[in-house]
Amino acid sequence: MVVIMAVCAAWLAPSSANAAEFSQCPHVDKDPGCQFLITVTSNGVTVTEDNEGLGPYDGEDDTLVGIENTSSTPVSSIPISSVNNIYGFDGDGLCDPPEAPRPSGCVILHENSSKEAPTGTKKIGEECEVNAAETENTTEEPCGFEVAGEPAGLTSFGESAAFPIGYAANGDAVSGYEGPGVWFTNINSSGTSGRINFSPALAPGAHTFFALEESLTGSSLTVGNATTLTTTLSGGGQSGSSITVVQGSAVTDTASLSGEGAALATGLVSYTVYSNAECTTVAAAAGSGSVSGAAVGASTPISSLAPGTYYWRASYAGDINNQAVSSACGPTGEVLTVQAPTATTTMQSGGGVIGASIPVLKGSAVTDQAHIAGAEVAGATGTVTYTLYKDAGCKTVLTSSVASVSGGIAGPSAPVSPAVGTYYWVATYSGGGLNAPSSSACGSEKLIVSTKANLGLPSGKKCFSKRAFAIHPRFPKGAKIVSYEEFINGNLVKQGKLHKNATSVSLIGLPKGAYKVELVTFTASGASYEDTRTFHTCVPKKHKHHH
Repeated sequence: MVVIMAVCAAWLAPSSANAAEFSQCPHVDKDPGCQFLITVTSNGVTVTEDNEGLGPYDGEDDTLVGIENTSSTPVSSIPISSVNNIYGFDGDGLCDPPEAPRPSGCVILHENSSKEAPTGTKKIGEECEVNAAETENTTEEPCGFEVAGEPAGLTSFGESAAFPIGYAANGDAVSGYEGPGVWFTNINSSGTSGRINFSPALAPGAHTFFALEESLTGSSLTVGNATTLTTTLSGGGQSGSSITVVQGSAVTDTASLSGEGAALATGLVSYTVYSNAECTTVAAAAGSGSVSGAAVGASTPISSLAPGTYYWRASYAGDINNQAVSSACGPTGEVLTVQAPTATTTMQSGGGVIGASIPVLKGSAVTDQAHIAGAEVAGATGTVTYTLYKDAGCKTVLTSSVASVSGGIAGPSAPVSPAVGTYYWVATYSGGGLNAPSSSACGSEKLIVSTKANLGLPSGKKCFSKRAFAIHPRFPKGAKIVSYEEFINGNLVKQGKLHKNATSVSLIGLPKGAYKVELVTFTASGASYEDTRTFHTCVPKKHKHHH
């Protein structure tokens, strides 16, 4: 740190130079300051280009870059890449610009890796000649910044015979583009990526500078390794990039990082829910997760979204080793469909009656009709599957059929005419649009198919009014009746065991009209028999009393 600050204090700039926007760099040739400033913060890294219109300091292809650490921790290195050959050093660099000034602190280097002295009158480590009037560096000595902390044995990449311009005290090549306390490693064969190292580490509040090849723009200079962010939604028992849940279900997003620098990743990933595919309208902020290497903390669970389609996005701010990145948005990203809850109820009809539990004679055609309810039902699509079960637990299927749903209206089941027995309907709605699936409850609909029999119902020819009458059911073909069920117009009104081999029918309180009474009796073997009569109720005439 002492070395860097001493160099900064010794920078020379002519009084005629324009004020530099970024004074973290010295005046070098045509540039009074940094063309680019890299700022390391506790939340990531930014690259800012000078807005005074600075270009390469040599007028051709050498770019002056400053770096400042405003974070709370020292910076030992930082990866920098470009689409250009920014590490294709060609032998001039900071200490040998075409014109003055050049930065103070440039010293005479070794001529070769054998640590031989250069041919000339000056000694190793002495400061290079600085003459404001000179237009070219007329000294023949190799001139650059000596980096005392650079480990021995490092190699660098150069594209021409002019590189390197000299050697450090430990025998490592010096390109001439290193600034004070800076050295380069990990340069790839194309010269497009490498790592900038600092010795000593760049302390909080400190800054230094270096140079890169090529004429660059802000968009062609990238700090950090390329990073990929993948995400997965989970909720309602599902997981994936596209899931559908019922309104009220908690949904979380989980991200993971990958890339060359992912193992060193730090910082935060923020999660946002959008209501449009362009990800411009925020529906909910889903918090952030801490980054520790490739592992990332999950979002805050979100369960308050109204029915609709939503698009989740995760954004990583980046850090000194990894570029900022966001997951894809829209249909190619994460899509969450929130459906309104629905309720499916049913009503069956057959044999002239309609009801949740109805008796019909063998051979009667019966259909089931589903009704779907919910906040978004007007737009409901999909199908309803009608299943008729043989058992009260709805395990053994007798038959099933499928009907479509359009505009919230479901088609009926296919007609069924099962054998004598007791059956149970279940209607299952598939869900569609913004409507969640639902099913009717097993046991909510019971169908009794019976053999026709004369069980002793009285004649229905006369008018009954405010009456209850007894029935003494006969035992068909000697079968012993163990229980009965009694229906009026398809509604179950009475059931149980016979009392002294009798039961009764009550029409008391019913308004004037015709009523279909069905008596179904059951034997110990499970067989059932049905007797049906239609009874008419009437209002008795008032009799005149004569005195």
